[in-house]
Amino acid sequence: MKKLIVFFFIAFLAVGLFACEEREYPVDGEFLAYEVSVSRNAPQVVFVTVTIEKGKVVAYNIDTRQGTRTVGGTELEPTYTFAFNAQTKKELGDAYGMKAASPIGKEWYEQAAAIEAFWLENGVDAVTVNEDGDIDNVTGATITDSYSAVAKKALENAKAGKFVAILADGTNLYSAELVLNAKGEIVSLMLDTLQKKRGTAADVFEWNAQTKQELGYAYHMHYATSGATNDTDYQAWLTANNKLEWFEQANLITDDIIANGWSTTAAENVPAGVTVGTEEYYEVLALVFGFAGDSVK
Repeated sequence: MKKLIVFFFIAFLAVGLFACEEREYPVDGEFLAYEVSVSRNAPQVVFVTVTIEKGKVVAYNIDTRQGTRTVGGTELEPTYTFAFNAQTKKELGDAYGMKAASPIGKEWYEQAAAIEAFWLENGVDAVTVNEDGDIDNVTGATITDSYSAVAKKALENAKAGKFVAILADGTNLYSAELVLNAKGEIVSLMLDTLQKKRGTAADVFEWNAQTKQELGYAYHMHYATSGATNDTDYQAWLTANNKLEWFEQANLITDDIIANGWSTTAAENVPAGVTVGTEEYYEVLALVFGFAGDSVK
């Protein structure tokens, strides 16, 4: 009888220890990572999503949104505009037009699917490339490997419970970052925007070195109005005139959600003090909470 009791005690203890063991991926959902670049003198963003279910990797998704430079005006006085394309490479499907130039006769989305399946079976680190950076060990894919490094970032986000969403519009890349703990409680929530660099040649696209959050007061949303000539005077003017810089207004939105919870109708109740346009911010927030799904408590 004593042996039986000891056996059940050990079994119970083992189950308890197993239950307390930390999971590699603490919460389920879709975890995205991205990398911006310039392609053919236009904006580009590569992104990879990894899906976690019951603590396991069950799917990968690769995609790229490219941009276009448009020339207008006259031959003597040309004008240039830049904008992200309406469709990603995967959304374009056969219309992307890679198949005819592909040495294996495969369209981009077909090669992306081959890479996704390879990762799922062998792991992200298993991909190898040739001297030109093109994938050389995945059957059905020969494209340049712009994705494995981003996939590794997505996996790191999954391990950290960090959900990321992006929204490309014009030359702006809006983003939202939501971090949950293992209980599904919100640890942090942040909105941000990366923009085209000002002051470059009119026909050249270049990203800003810093996002709006990173710029902080140096974003200078009210600088011209303030008449300030330095950041110290500018911050004093903001305080005296009850004005908020961009990052302060963005943080009002996220602080309100942390305090009151996310709702699809949140955009109908913008916090007092927010004067910037908010449509894109609530749209990217909806995306990031959609990625987290039921993991948010």
